[in-house]
Amino acid sequence: MTMAPEALSFTFPATTTGTNTRRNSCAGTRSSSAPAAGRVRDPEARCPASGPLTRGRSRNSIRLAFPWAATAKDSPLIGTAWKLIQVGSGIGWEFLKCKGAEKLGIKAVARSIAVLSRPYDGRPACHYCGACGDGCDTRSRYSALEVVIPKLQGLRNFTLRTNAAVHTVLMDPGSGKARGVTYIDTQNKQEYEAYAKAVVLAPSMVESLRILLNSRNREYPNGLANSSGVLGRYLMEHVAFNDVEGFFPQLAGRPTTNDDGPGSPILHIPRYNYGHKHQKKFLRGYTLFFSTGCGTGAGPGGSLPGFGSAYKRKIKELYPAGVSMGGYGEGLAFDWNRVEIDPSGLRDRVGIPQVRFQTNSEYPHAFAILEEMYGQIEEILRASGAEILPYKKVAPYPLGSVTHEAGGCRMGDDPKASVLDQWNRCHDIKNLLVVDASSFVSHPEKSITLTIMALAYRACDHLAEEFRLGNV
Repeated sequence: MTMAPEALSFTFPATTTGTNTRRNSCAGTRSSSAPAAGRVRDPEARCPASGPLTRGRSRNSIRLAFPWAATAKDSPLIGTAWKLIQVGSGIGWEFLKCKGAEKLGIKAVARSIAVLSRPYDGRPACHYCGACGDGCDTRSRYSALEVVIPKLQGLRNFTLRTNAAVHTVLMDPGSGKARGVTYIDTQNKQEYEAYAKAVVLAPSMVESLRILLNSRNREYPNGLANSSGVLGRYLMEHVAFNDVEGFFPQLAGRPTTNDDGPGSPILHIPRYNYGHKHQKKFLRGYTLFFSTGCGTGAGPGGSLPGFGSAYKRKIKELYPAGVSMGGYGEGLAFDWNRVEIDPSGLRDRVGIPQVRFQTNSEYPHAFAILEEMYGQIEEILRASGAEILPYKKVAPYPLGSVTHEAGGCRMGDDPKASVLDQWNRCHDIKNLLVVDASSFVSHPEKSITLTIMALAYRACDHLAEEFRLGNV
């Protein structure tokens, strides 16, 4: 069951710091257009992240699930491709920044990406064409559309229903269990029902919350499975800001080379402030990432004032010498960052009620961690020998700006303070599961894609066991 490929526009009240946000609803959601790339494990996380490749469990009829964590045994599969695809021109300009960070006692590492370094499971090895985020014709990178769904389509008991906009979970009044979903065919605008012994929602944070809130009934007037009252609350996203740009004088005027790589930053600095007792102004930590070399746009010269032929020469001279640094800080969960069904009656193009966000990304922790990141970036760039271009510090970007949102359907042991249990099942409705980022109770500075996958596989593995035992 998939949502139709349409852009969804949401509203924000005048009191929020948010802005209008758009999301695409389609099979595979975010992973349909971006690889599971740049994923780093959090040593403080209680749930281990999973690797990008599959190691099937013996009782599975299809080899999709892995035992929730990549180990040293996976290194031949995941430890080579990122070293090759990320180096850009191969000359190594990016390591100027590594040396600058090392001068400060900070370790910079290459970002791993979910591509194959050798043929695996019918998929060829990466051939290093770059621009991974634009799609992969050979399916050498991982994404749900390119890896998972083709496998599922080979099963006799799997049906992919396209152009289907799910809007309500159906309930059995007698048993109190979920019995299916109601959806609208976006082509003929007709409404249909699909029935099941268990319902699993995985359409992304925004859509899961919209479906549950739109499924309110007499027993759950504030949203389905919302006896706790926390459904739609505690939304989170990374603390984000504008990149700091500069250039390396020694690289000015060098020949232009193809440095695009996979289309994402090639180096990053994982969180390095674990156990720092002097850290008092903010909680937890942040990650920093680099971009350098020739890429899209005018490069660092485009930020400088000028006009005419001399200005054009300056842009060309500085273009291959550019460097930029940005990062993400951990966003905290607050009750007042929430989503609700739009009270004005806003609906999408097929008539499903839309949601409204009430969020504020400007809180003391966010400003403190932002100030720390700006300072560290300047120190690293200067230690690398870069000249920093003029820039203005900004307030934390509004929630939704970097499409890394999470929370709103949090898991926990206490049914009075959470919506889901440890297996991603609703406390109130045991055969209703939610397996996307809405289940998160915290949002580390790292990308959470692989953790979402690990939790989803784990939840579905448990659901399959419950079916086997006759508990569903």
